[in-house]
Amino acid sequence: MRSEDRQKITDILKLYLVYEEPMLKIPPEEFIPAVIRGGVTCIQLRSKELNGAQNYRSALSLRSMLEGTGVPLIINDRADIALCSGADGVHVGAKDIPPSAVRGLNSDYIIGYSCNTPEDVQTALSAGVDYIGTGPAFPTDTKKDLRELRGPSGIGELIASCPVPAIAIGGITAANCGELCGLNLKGVAVSSSICASEDPERAAAELREMVEKL
Repeated sequence: MRSEDRQKITDILKLYLVYEEPMLKIPPEEFIPAVIRGGVTCIQLRSKELNGAQNYRSALSLRSMLEGTGVPLIINDRADIALCSGADGVHVGAKDIPPSAVRGLNSDYIIGYSCNTPEDVQTALSAGVDYIGTGPAFPTDTKKDLRELRGPSGIGELIASCPVPAIAIGGITAANCGELCGLNLKGVAVSSSICASEDPERAAAELREMVEKL
């Protein structure tokens, strides 16, 4: 990856929002501008409870709201939804289609891969992904099919020699984000800490302030 491309990826990973609309306390058209003002740098659509048609409509709506903001839209798992909606990339894991296959759909996609083990990291590197998501960093109820808790120290070990940008995910809040400092992370991914907040702009701003200290 060229240095300028790596810097671009690093910049968008700082505060990575995993968007789950059912959690929102305010309408999406108010929520999205608020979290961008608060410092969110990337948005991933994760809609495991929706069917394909619903997921596609959500992706189109998000893409429209993000137009002109510079904040990319990533689709969780569903490369077909990403391709049809004109999203900027796809995030996949061990149970999804391989990241190498996603790359074959669109060479310009931003591709992320979920890593919980050293074997996952090797899969990610072999496929030439743009970033990896590591975790869970802390206990969380947001994701049902949760893998083994890594914790801050486990995440540090996992990414110690990883040459691609890495973010942490799983139970991260403004209160515990400081425990991730010094691990060479490029950012954090959060869902409920922002999506379920009564004041998502403030929640995003508080997390962004902590992320800048990583």
